[in-house]
Amino acid sequence: MNKLKKILTISLFCYLITAIIFTAILFLGLSGRFRGVGYAYRLLSFYIIIPGTVGVTGFVLGIYNIHKKWIYPFFSVISSFIIYYIIHQRFLTTPVNTFYFLFPFIFSVTGLGIGIWVYKMRPENKIRLRRVTKIAMIIGAVITSIHIIHAFTLDRIIEYTEVSFYSANIAPEFSGYRIAFIADIHYISDERLWNVVDELNRRELDLAVLGGDFATYKAPIQRAVYILSHIEAADGIYGVEGNHDNYIYLFPAMEAHGIIPLSNCGRHIREGFFLAGVEDLWNRNPSISDALEGSLPEDFVLLISHNPDITMQQDTTKIDLILSGHTHGGQFTFFGIWAPYFTARRSITAYGQRFCSDWALSYDGVPVFVRLCRQ
Repeated sequence: MNKLKKILTISLFCYLITAIIFTAILFLGLSGRFRGVGYAYRLLSFYIIIPGTVGVTGFVLGIYNIHKKWIYPFFSVISSFIIYYIIHQRFLTTPVNTFYFLFPFIFSVTGLGIGIWVYKMRPENKIRLRRVTKIAMIIGAVITSIHIIHAFTLDRIIEYTEVSFYSANIAPEFSGYRIAFIADIHYISDERLWNVVDELNRRELDLAVLGGDFATYKAPIQRAVYILSHIEAADGIYGVEGNHDNYIYLFPAMEAHGIIPLSNCGRHIREGFFLAGVEDLWNRNPSISDALEGSLPEDFVLLISHNPDITMQQDTTKIDLILSGHTHGGQFTFFGIWAPYFTARRSITAYGQRFCSDWALSYDGVPVFVRLCRQ
């Protein structure tokens, strides 16, 4: 009887802890601070806290061999689904979002499996395992703490980098011409985006260029475009789409607020200066040749392409400078030198470390500058 009471207590405790943590994540996602779409929120909630919670809880259920323990993975998946739906008011829309469900299921099943394995171990092996488990938990706590600290400190730093570019094709009257390039803002909060606009407006810009990846859904796209339309630039604001953008929402929002979308097209900003932009490489059919129609041989040509990979696949010989985003500075790197993620077969670039960050060259040797809003 005491054993049954203990098992029931442990089972209820595990489910209660899970429910409390999931509820806290839900209310945090609905709060005005995060709205469920911030990178810090998604990183902590769906990729660290939820998987960690269900993994540890599953382990506890397994190690005590709780009756009907295999219900727990489905409980965790359903709870994650409810959180996602309440926050976004929609069902899954992209394959990437399936990770919100896969992670809880995989981690809870893994935790259960390890727990059951430990439950069936010999007593002498359990003592040794406890020591290893303590070390693993300490390492896991340290790694999680680093991620949490990074998400709320370094990840929130916006870097403003000024770069000088010289070309024989630039007329003398363009000396000191100032261009702001912003890409991959990805649901940055309104407050921080207004701060970006205010900072740029203190810099007396001649031209503002938006490199894509504002948001995925209609309302956040419209909100971001509205805020960015307040950038003050003598020659206007131009923008292209990114792989996370739906151009059906993005381009009308741009036009409504005086931002000119560039979709396989270009125009003369001033005499001798031609600005071109292409569609996204992943979602549509970018054409550099179409974008350059109307340019003159003597023009300085600036191309905007969200994805820099296009510069390795199409002719860039008529271009003087290319600005891109997309690669997120390597996602994460070892001291900014090597990005492990770029070695994967299906990473966000097909050209390894080439377009990690800052300066690179196209297939034809044209300078490509790769940047994003947040580094």
